[in-house]
Amino acid sequence: MAVSAKKETKCVKTREKERMELKFSKEQILNSARYIGNRDLVDALLEEDKSYSYEMVENLMEKYRKGKVK
Repeated sequence: MAVSAKKETKCVKTREKERMELKFSKEQILNSARYIGNRDLVDALLEEDKSYSYEMVENLMEKYRKGKVK
């Protein structure tokens, strides 16, 4: 039983990692419910011709928010 539980946990972690590594266009991300409250920021940060994972978008937003105020 313990081996089966370990395999199941590993499969769940693998699926979560794969989901995080999926890449989307700027338009898909802007239309996503996940970023509805940050749509303007996401629109300003992302480039049209690139694909982004959720992790990449989160990192860009965090980096922007931690930037120095002039």
